Amino acid sequence: MTIPKIVEARPGATEGQISLGWLADAPDTAGPLLHALQASPDLRILGEQERPGCDVVLAIAGAVDDVFVDALVEASEQATNPEQRIVLVSGPLQRRHLPRVFRAGVVCVLTHHDATPRRVSRAIYACHHGQAMLPAQLTRWLLDEIRFVQQDLLASQDLAPGGLTTREVEVLRYIAQGDETAEVATKLSYSERTIKKILQDMLVRLNLHNRAHAVSYAMRVGAI
Repeated sequence: MTIPKIVEARPGATEGQISLGWLADAPDTAGPLLHALQASPDLRILGEQERPGCDVVLAIAGAVDDVFVDALVEASEQATNPEQRIVLVSGPLQRRHLPRVFRAGVVCVLTHHDATPRRVSRAIYACHHGQAMLPAQLTRWLLDEIRFVQQDLLASQDLAPGGLTTREVEVLRYIAQGDETAEVATKLSYSERTIKKILQDMLVRLNLHNRAHAVSYAMRVGAI
């Protein structure tokens, strides 16, 4: 993919500018939009060879197929900026492509109908500042996937989010309430020795420092 002739990378970024790389299934797909975005003083559009280090990648496709998803994944693997994320402008997405699209780093999705320069700019800024912009249908799909993982996969293996077991979560819930080891043992009908072993095994396995760290971790991953 070669950069459209109407777009030239600006030499030198000023402080506060977002460096924007791009990926397109065809130059004529990206050209007009990139040309419009180039007028923004907050954006610096880079050449194709500079894309790995950019802040945000604008990916534009008439239709997302296997070839374009492979290109998204390759771009993600080539990234040298660990904070780099992708704004995708495309036609309808197939459900089977979604897992790979999101794993590649796509956090904002716009249809061609919605992809005015102003909306794309907003998506780029949102992406750069740790936010996401997704159509309601994709948000629902992600929620369904999370529920499936938690209920069908983790629960069937006696696991909770973050690699905790359901028994460890039970123990941490009581500790988070301020209960001592003896109180937790009584409430769960375990011996104190068992509670201590559950905690110690968990701390070692997850490389946690102490009980407070374990509670904080469990809260952060949504286990309690």
